[in-house]
Amino acid sequence: MSKTTSDKSVVQLLVQQCIKKGIREVVISPGSRNAPLIIAFNAIENIECFTIVDERSAAFVALGMAQQLRRPVAIICTSGTAALNYAPAIAEAYYQEIPLVVLTADRPKEWVGQADGQTIDQSNIFSNYIKHSIDLPVKIAHDDDAWYANRSISEALNNTMHPVPAPVHINIPLREPLYGRTAAEKRVSRPIEQLIPEQTLSADQIQELATKWNKAESVMIVAGVLAPCEKMSQVLSHLGQLSNTVFLTETTTNQFCDNFITCIDRQIFSIDEDEAALFKPSLLISLGGQIVSKKIKEFLRNNPPKEHWHISQSDKVIDTFQRLSLSVKMDAYEFFSQVASHLKVETGRFKDIWQKRSLKNQALHEQFIEQTKWSDLKALNHIFTHLPEKSQLQLANSTPVRYAQLFQDDIKVHSFANRGTSGIDGSVSTAVGASINSENPTILITGDLSFMYDSNGLWNSYLKKNFKVIVINNGGGGIFRFIPGPSDSPELEQFFEAKHQYKAEHLAYTYGLDYFSASSLEELEDTYNNFVNNNTKASLLEVFTPGDINGKILRNYFKNFSNNR
Repeated sequence: MSKTTSDKSVVQLLVQQCIKKGIREVVISPGSRNAPLIIAFNAIENIECFTIVDERSAAFVALGMAQQLRRPVAIICTSGTAALNYAPAIAEAYYQEIPLVVLTADRPKEWVGQADGQTIDQSNIFSNYIKHSIDLPVKIAHDDDAWYANRSISEALNNTMHPVPAPVHINIPLREPLYGRTAAEKRVSRPIEQLIPEQTLSADQIQELATKWNKAESVMIVAGVLAPCEKMSQVLSHLGQLSNTVFLTETTTNQFCDNFITCIDRQIFSIDEDEAALFKPSLLISLGGQIVSKKIKEFLRNNPPKEHWHISQSDKVIDTFQRLSLSVKMDAYEFFSQVASHLKVETGRFKDIWQKRSLKNQALHEQFIEQTKWSDLKALNHIFTHLPEKSQLQLANSTPVRYAQLFQDDIKVHSFANRGTSGIDGSVSTAVGASINSENPTILITGDLSFMYDSNGLWNSYLKKNFKVIVINNGGGGIFRFIPGPSDSPELEQFFEAKHQYKAEHLAYTYGLDYFSASSLEELEDTYNNFVNNNTKASLLEVFTPGDINGKILRNYFKNFSNNR
């Protein structure tokens, strides 16, 4: 260590374990009870410490970092309600399978419930949304205390990545004084490593699965959220050549191939009840995280396959389509790569039927976009078709990620969204975190409510020159003008849509972003290139669209496919 560290021996053990387990980034929110943690982590040269004041934002920033790094990132807060502010990001990380190490400073247990300041019961506080939770001893007074701390910390950190990535919680009760320092380590940590055996299907298992696949008249692979992976793209592209197999993807699937069926909602809206049998699979195979499209879920529930295999290492039984027959507990790439060479389908019409419908709908899509008025749809068409090469796209909930599915054919960059819990609460912060370790431009597309809800995500010193925010400002929650129910409710504007006249301009100036705006297609075309190519500092483009007609235009967009069956 190049600096003096905390004199709390339990903190020293924790920090040493984190280093040996590969923690390299720590997001810290200021406080006093967490002072020993701040002192100890800041003393390590090969750990980078970030300061984010707002704990809710800090946790989402760390989530965005871990999303891109694909390894654990730690977050540190003080005691009391500070920890509760972590909850939204922890829940998102849990359901999105992103590794976070949550370190919460605490009062000693004897002071909980004794009317002491900034003290709440923090033991197992995230119980429903955490993979593993421990409380460390207040001090190491005996060798058994050190043994317990070593073992507990190792177990927690090992659980961040295996069998699936997830957040873990380490609660650290600390007594005053909190600011003591020492130049020497008092104890040496002893991390417990894990040996993870390779996953291999037996010859009999491969033969059985391949035989069913080969004999099936119609096989549909549906993928939700996936991390970018070139080798996964290669094996899935091979499967997409099979005549009895179609592969349906979404923007957040991050897999690209001409054989894949994209823009799922567009295809489903075009399928009449009388022809559903032509498009339904006899064998459904699913993988990845949450699926954005509600229509594909409805279609497969109403037109169930004979068999459904789900590929996941999660210990949960995931039966999204209510027809699960086989849960395969292994890595999806390993599964497909081991089975692929045994698939030999030479005849079949299933892929051809889907591809012909997809081509027809692509033409209808382009025709409708060309003729439509200025709206969310028109503005996003220009944005999605002019994304800079090698940029990464961050999509906020709730309408931006849905609109992106309509332009999937045009989006050729990796796309990410908080679809674990699908909340609007951390979109800006997640995008900031994702941009920190990326040399390529990060472009966040967000609605006005989502942006303003998480505007504290801009309250930090880590906004890079190539970080760009596009705010679609339609004066409220536009999705509620499209969803049946709220759109016809007299409470729409006040309670569902939360209609407003606020602008993002002053927030941009407050946080030091260059500001651009557009209120028409002509203005967007004139402004967009300047915004994208602006490299002086982080920038924000606010696009104003008419909120009262966006819902009607989107409904007409989908009617365009059902009317042209």
